[in-house]
Amino acid sequence: MTQRRPTTALLLAAIVTAALLVGCGSTKDNTAQSRFYQSFVTRFNVYHNGNEAYKEGVQAQEKGHKDNYMEVIPLYVVSSPTTRKMGSSNFDKAVEKAQKASKLHSIKAKPKRKAGTLSEKDKQWYAKKEYNPFMHNVWLLMAKAQFQKGEFLEAATTYAYIARLFSDKPRVVAECRMRMAQCYSELDWNYEAENLFTQTKRDSIPYQLADEYEALYASYLLQHERFEEALPHLEKAVKRREHRTQKQKAREYYLLGQVYASQGQDAQAYRAFKKAIAQNPPYELEFNAHIRQTEVVPPSKAPGMIKTLTRMAKNPNNKDYLDQVYYAIGNIWLAQQDTLKAISNYEKGAEESTRNGVEKGILLLHLGNIYWERAKYSDAQRCYSEAVGLIDKDSKDYPQLNKRSSILDELVEHTEAIELQDSLQHLATLPEEEIYAVIDKIIEEVKKKEEEEKKKAEEEARMNRREEALSNARANLPQMNTPQMTGGDNSWYFYNTQLVAQGKKDFQQKWGRRKLEDNWRRSNKSVLADTAFEEVNYNDDNELPADSLASDSTGVAAADSIVTDIHDRMYYYQQIPFSDEQKVESDDILKEALFNAGIIYKDKLEDFGLAEKTLKRLVEQYPDYSGMDLVYYNLYLMYSRWKKPELAALYKNKLIEEFPYSDYTVVVSDPDYADNALYGKHREDSLYAATYNAYNDGRYSQVYLNDSLSASKYALGAHRPKFMFLHAMSSLQEGDTSDFLDRLKEICSKYPQNEISELAGLIAKGMSEGRLLTSGSLGSIWQRRLMGGGAEGAAVDSASVKPFSEERAVPFVFMLAYEDGTVNDNQLLFEIARYNFTNFMVRNFEITMPKRDGITMLQISGFMNFDEAWSYRQRLYADKDMAARLAGIRAYVISEENLKLLFEGHSFDEYQQFSDEHFSVLPLPDDDQPSTLDELYFDDEE
Repeated sequence: MTQRRPTTALLLAAIVTAALLVGCGSTKDNTAQSRFYQSFVTRFNVYHNGNEAYKEGVQAQEKGHKDNYMEVIPLYVVSSPTTRKMGSSNFDKAVEKAQKASKLHSIKAKPKRKAGTLSEKDKQWYAKKEYNPFMHNVWLLMAKAQFQKGEFLEAATTYAYIARLFSDKPRVVAECRMRMAQCYSELDWNYEAENLFTQTKRDSIPYQLADEYEALYASYLLQHERFEEALPHLEKAVKRREHRTQKQKAREYYLLGQVYASQGQDAQAYRAFKKAIAQNPPYELEFNAHIRQTEVVPPSKAPGMIKTLTRMAKNPNNKDYLDQVYYAIGNIWLAQQDTLKAISNYEKGAEESTRNGVEKGILLLHLGNIYWERAKYSDAQRCYSEAVGLIDKDSKDYPQLNKRSSILDELVEHTEAIELQDSLQHLATLPEEEIYAVIDKIIEEVKKKEEEEKKKAEEEARMNRREEALSNARANLPQMNTPQMTGGDNSWYFYNTQLVAQGKKDFQQKWGRRKLEDNWRRSNKSVLADTAFEEVNYNDDNELPADSLASDSTGVAAADSIVTDIHDRMYYYQQIPFSDEQKVESDDILKEALFNAGIIYKDKLEDFGLAEKTLKRLVEQYPDYSGMDLVYYNLYLMYSRWKKPELAALYKNKLIEEFPYSDYTVVVSDPDYADNALYGKHREDSLYAATYNAYNDGRYSQVYLNDSLSASKYALGAHRPKFMFLHAMSSLQEGDTSDFLDRLKEICSKYPQNEISELAGLIAKGMSEGRLLTSGSLGSIWQRRLMGGGAEGAAVDSASVKPFSEERAVPFVFMLAYEDGTVNDNQLLFEIARYNFTNFMVRNFEITMPKRDGITMLQISGFMNFDEAWSYRQRLYADKDMAARLAGIRAYVISEENLKLLFEGHSFDEYQQFSDEHFSVLPLPDDDQPSTLDELYFDDEE
């Protein structure tokens, strides 16, 4: 038999055994043998297990990540908030193993000092803070795991610590700087990220990190849409030698193609998409690469592109991708400036869509944009309303989409009311047989639609049964690599965009289109409303349309005889305004709808043509409209902005002549009106600040004078209700309770939607119930009592406010508090996180940063009792650098129970007084005696 040679592993095992035999493995000894032993055990035991967990987490993220191929995809999948949640247990394990390795195998003991004079190299050796030669890999693993989990601030802090701990390793320091910059980029700390990238480049990058630097910097530039700058870095990044999966390589080439296309480099984009396809990626990525290729082929080949896409549409394998196919065809026609054919294909794509995913959302967004530009707002609203539930909220297009959708949702409510009332009033003038002919046609369309929906539901049920059968069959088969579709989503309701879109549609069917606001079912939202609102209960099986006249008690028939069957002629007939009373009601609906639609056209859409048409119809058809002074005022403003001075002067004169006592007349009659239009806001701000100071100084006559000036100069100013409130409070201070209450009610009546009205209403209501107003309601922000509804300083029943608890053996919070805008929030958060990390290693603190009533609170939780929290506070302020940084910021040690009570009628000053009286002050912990925190947390400096 041939003798087998011992493997490397056996040799290493023998060496380790020898080291154990001579007792050289302790971290308290710093010898060549102990360093080798600790390095070996760290690498092949704890680190190995942690690194395997880390790799499994990365694989889970890459496998589960879903790209939106309709937009520029991220270079790193961790940039997706959804993807960060994947593999978290693996990353937690990696961090745990890294912490364990650091605690058990870190060598901080200094080696035996050489005799004689030390060389510079020897001095550097003895100055090291860590002697385990493999320990830097452990720390890097911890930071990478934190980053992949989405804990970017923690990861940045860890990298900063590594750079200090291993400052003698240039490669490690360079990598930490690069990775810190990546963390800052994900945190949107752009200045810090750019600065670190620049420093790393300036100090020269080790050749082993050059390719990764290009990738990281390219990712940073792409996140900020600096495509031209990113391109050369991305070109180098896709060629880097680092091990990547085929899917990741395909993603990078696809991204490169997108960037080329954005820069008009179509030939290079076409080749990049071809390389993406050559990586044999998942079907969805390959399909999208083919789609993108058709967009960068020269225009001369447009007919060929359309034929190719048409063939793709007929391929059964692409039945779930028809929205993208028709979207691509529509784009080609749009590039050829044939808008009608583009619209036709976009509509076809929306109709044929089966997945109802982000691809359909992008298609509807582009279709809605076309309708918006062509002033077809009803069609645009239809597209935007569905798209807003399909497009990711993090998309760069989402803010504009959401804004336009909200505007059009509000507009369409009024335009549909106009269309409905015009139609009903027209029907009232027709002979009965013609009315029934129209109604019969509507009923026929309703039945046809119901039949189509029934067939669709049956088809969906059949497909679901088929899918269930296939799923059961697959359970007994080996795993197969099948394309991953994006149709299903089992996530929580508000994360499932399809369910949200359907819910919005169902809500509108029952309640109509409602503005997003509190108490949306109430007609009178004032705090001082005399009666509570009553909810309208509809029959679930036969709900009435939101704008239906039949839903009102003034209909043709009595409420108990109203027909609710939508297949019955009388259901529609009873909504037609035949009587004078019904005609008046219909006209009232038209008046309000015309006014509101006109204002939206004017202010939110800036479509002055439609605004003019709508508002002038209101003026001419309904001269008795109760808000005609506001109509004239808006026509005056519109014509002024439209550069039509003659018409502006016409409606200004009408306003002055017909409504001499209107607030709007006061505004336009002011000889300084034009000057106020430019500088009035700033002047009103200054006047209000002076009035507020006068109130606090007790100069109430000056408050009355300034309020009068506000009424004459800035009757429509943003601070007008606040001037009135200060006047009311001054009357109260001088003992005129009647005037005080009258003015509060006037505020609530004139400005029901203003923020000050809620406070005024609460105070008035409280006083009417016999309660007393608390002192200091307008004084220092720290003296204001905080209410659950956010109305500080309102009327508070002292008897109902729960007292603070003296309990110490409960969870406590350490809190830093300061007025909003006085401290850099991000900088403070970073400094506290860095302090915690460098001083307390094993147990993490939870840091939150809520804002309330003008006060920002940085809350650090995780303390089991008062002693722990107080000890943390003392150690924090014993650090001179931290104490200097925290100068001017209030610090509180407060139990979680008392923190809740603080916002239920107490002020910060009240808690401070309570704390001073009931919680004794602990001395600073002695250097030789461990504090409570020292017993619970591992301090790396010791």
